[in-house]
Amino acid sequence: MSALLDAAACLPLAWAFAVASVSAEAIRRASRRLSPGAPGSGAPLRRALPGAPLDGASAGMPGGGEAPAPGALRVLVVRPLAGHEPHLERTLGSLAGARLSAAARCVLAVADAGDGALPAASAAAAALCAAGIPAEVALTAPAGPNRKAGQIAAVIAREPAPFDVVLVADSDVDLDGVDLDALVGPLRDGARPAPLDAVWAPPVEVAPARSLGDRASAAVLGGSLHAFPLLAGLDPRGLVGKLFAVRAASLAGAGGFAALTAYLGEDMELSRRLLARRGAVGAAPIVAPSLASGRPLRYVIARYARWITVIRAQRPALLASYPALFFATPLIVALAALAAPIAPAPAAAAAALAVASRVAVAALASRMAGRRARLLDAAADACLADLVLGAAFVRALSTRTILWRTSRFTIDRRGVLREAGA
Repeated sequence: MSALLDAAACLPLAWAFAVASVSAEAIRRASRRLSPGAPGSGAPLRRALPGAPLDGASAGMPGGGEAPAPGALRVLVVRPLAGHEPHLERTLGSLAGARLSAAARCVLAVADAGDGALPAASAAAAALCAAGIPAEVALTAPAGPNRKAGQIAAVIAREPAPFDVVLVADSDVDLDGVDLDALVGPLRDGARPAPLDAVWAPPVEVAPARSLGDRASAAVLGGSLHAFPLLAGLDPRGLVGKLFAVRAASLAGAGGFAALTAYLGEDMELSRRLLARRGAVGAAPIVAPSLASGRPLRYVIARYARWITVIRAQRPALLASYPALFFATPLIVALAALAAPIAPAPAAAAAALAVASRVAVAALASRMAGRRARLLDAAADACLADLVLGAAFVRALSTRTILWRTSRFTIDRRGVLREAGA
C-alpha cells in the first residue's frame, strides 16, 4: 500500500512533465515563425511579410497600385456582418491596406436592410471602390441556423464573376498591413511543396481592453496554450474561420457553404470535409488581428463554451485536452498540494514545473499576439485564461443548449444545430 501511495504521489510530476513537454514543442514550433530568415522575422506577424509577390504581380494593395499580372488568381473576399460593432467601418475598409497581389473583389454581406451593420458597410464599400477595389454590399437573407455560413453561401450563389479563391474575413478583423498573399499563395497551382485546399490565419486580439471580458479573451488568445498562433503549430489542420482562404473548386467539392449552415462550427466541418476528400489544410505564418472590444465576461465565457461545444460534438477525441493541457496548471498545483505530505520533493517539483512552463507559454503567446507583457502581466494572463477556460469547459459539458447571438439552439453529437426557441 505504501508503494502504491508513493506512486500516486508522483502523478502530479508526471502530469506536469507531460504538459511541459507539449508546451515546449508548441513554443519550439511557434518560435520558428519568428526565427531569423523565417517569414515575419523582425516585424510583428500581423504586418506584411517580406517575400516575392504572387504570380509575378507587384506587391501592393488589392485593386490599388499596379494591376495584377495576367493569370493572377481571382479572389472573392467575403465579409459576413451581423449588427453594428466597434470599429466596424475601419475594419471593413481595411482591405485597402492589405497586401494581396491578386485580382480581388469584395462583398460585404448584410442579412437585411434593418441590420445595424448596413450604414458602416455602405460607407466602407464606397471607400474601397474609391481605392480601386471593386466592392459592394449584398443583402443575403441567410438560410439556416448558422447565419455566417448562410451569408457566405448566399454571396457565392449570386456572384456573377468567376473566381478561383474565396477569402473570408470576420467583421472585426483589421486587414490593414496583413499579408493576404500568405493565405492565397499556397492555394495556387504550382505552389511548393504542394498546393493546399484551405489556409487559415490564427486570430489574436489587439484592441485595448475596455472591459474585464476583453482582458479575459485577450488572455486566452494571447496568454495560454489555447492561443491560436501556438495551436497552429500543433494542429495546423484545425482551420479557425476568423480569416481564411479556400480554393473555389475544393469548396464546391466539399458541398459549399450551403452544406454547412446547420453546423455550429462551420470552419471545423469544412476542414473535416476537405480532409475526407484527401485535401490539405494549413496555417499561414501571419495572424488575424481582431479589434473586438467592449464585451462582458459572461459573453466571453459563453463564446469559449461554444468553441468547446464544437470540439465536444465534432472532434470529441480532443475534448480531454482542455483539462489535460489548456487549464492544467491549477489542477496540477492542487494535486501536488494533496501529494505533498506523502512525497514533498516530487510535489514541489511538479508545482514548480507546471507554473514555470505555464508562464513561459503565456509570455510567448503574448509575443505572438504582438503584445509585450511583463512577467507579472504574463502570470496574470495565465491565471485569468485558465479560469475562463475552466468555466467554459464546465459550461460546455453541462448542457447541449447554447445561446448564439439572439437565438437559442441545441447541438447534437454531430455538431448539428436545432433551434430551441428565441
